[in-house]
Amino acid sequence: HYNRYLTRRRRIEIANALGLTERQIK
Repeated sequence: HYNRYLTRRRRIEIANALGLTERQIK
């Protein structure tokens, strides 16, 4: 899974890049 390659911070950075908020991530 991408989880191994991407940390929570990376997810947030990617989410921000996609224009998604932390609420949508969770």
